[in-house]
Amino acid sequence: MVKDEAPRRRGAHDRQGLAADLDRFGFCIAEDVLGADALARARRIVDQTAQECEAAARPAAPDGADSEDQAHDGDRWVLLIAGECGLDDLVAHPLALALARHLLGQRVQLSGFTAHTIDPGNRAMALHTDQWWLPPPTPPSQPPCRPGDVTRANAHNGLPWLEERPINPAAAINIMWALTDFTAANGCTQLVPGSHLWGGGPPGAGDGEGSVTEARPLPPTVDAEVAAGGIVAWDARIWHASGCNRSAHPRIGLSATYCGPQFRQLQNHALALTPAAQAALSDEMRELLGF
Repeated sequence: MVKDEAPRRRGAHDRQGLAADLDRFGFCIAEDVLGADALARARRIVDQTAQECEAAARPAAPDGADSEDQAHDGDRWVLLIAGECGLDDLVAHPLALALARHLLGQRVQLSGFTAHTIDPGNRAMALHTDQWWLPPPTPPSQPPCRPGDVTRANAHNGLPWLEERPINPAAAINIMWALTDFTAANGCTQLVPGSHLWGGGPPGAGDGEGSVTEARPLPPTVDAEVAAGGIVAWDARIWHASGCNRSAHPRIGLSATYCGPQFRQLQNHALALTPAAQAALSDEMRELLGF
């Protein structure tokens, strides 16, 4: 990272500095948020859940082929059931909620909760935003962007316009818990500082504007490196991607996405939880899950 061009890693107690980084750069990095015992427990739960999902969902191998030989891009996601999986302390962690409420306001809810594994030799993601689904503001003289017609392919992408037109506020935030070290070598999250204020996504599918011109080059991405037990939090509008894992070991993160209360959550927590689990929820978790 270059000084003054990207946030520095801060202690978990420095909430004011983390919030300022989130506002300025679109992301922030906190060190030593989880102790050794909490980190080990989270890893154990994620590993066990991943094994159960793989055992239940693995397809039969084609004749003459081993199932482990089937190609994949090295990017694996495992759905976690908040309220049942044993990680409610991360969902309701004071620092995670403080950052979510700083960006979104006091009433927030958990949208999605997943574990993300980047295997060695993976295929890197393309730059994207997590708020592509929210239609951009348009002048009355232009055709509106209809919410029901927005897809990743036709989301508002292209060159940044900065202050030349209004942009949407942040509607979601992603808190990525590092369950292993996040390094440039193992495919840590890459982000474009300041791109959360550009009002669109990276040039690409559906935008019709082509690539970036020499007259208006985009700044490079920076690597969000942090030791296991830390977090990387980012505004859902920022341009970001996971990198290539050139190491010999998987990179594992736990992603908790929060949104405002007027937006549809990625997971339907009310249907996912058993009646017994619902009855055992704390008042705080009931509010976070949308009950």
